[in-house]
Amino acid sequence: MVEVTKNSPKILMLPKDSVWQSSSCNWQSLFIRENFLSLGHTAWQGFITQGQGIVVCHLAVEDTRSINWSLDLVEYEAHFLNELEVALYLQLLNLKDREIALLVDKVHNYDPETELILLIKKDNSIYLNLIQNLAISPAECYQQVQKRQSEFQLDRFTPKRNL
Repeated sequence: MVEVTKNSPKILMLPKDSVWQSSSCNWQSLFIRENFLSLGHTAWQGFITQGQGIVVCHLAVEDTRSINWSLDLVEYEAHFLNELEVALYLQLLNLKDREIALLVDKVHNYDPETELILLIKKDNSIYLNLIQNLAISPAECYQQVQKRQSEFQLDRFTPKRNL
């Protein structure tokens, strides 16, 4: 995972997915766990219509510590940025050129059938996650959500495309 704050960009590397995603103090992993089908749906829909890219989530949450991630409905907007849009978006977030190049390379080389790249934006911070070793593939997420659309209220999370 990469954490970047607007005023002072920095890279924060966390342990392997299997270690940090099971940590109850890591709100990102809890958010991903509770919204995985919807995020996977967005990733696969973006991939089949636009090619390689990332899922970008904007969270409308002030204090992540006060959320019961299993019960509370957390509002967020999710959309897909294709490979060509990723570099521009990362520049707007004031990442260094070297960091952008590394991330764009990762977007170019990840396997959309078995992996998902997720950028979570909350307040002035961003968190980048490469999610691997998925129990449910993005294609399966897409199929499940399509079959059960009323459960997911997809139109509520459809964002306005602002880069």
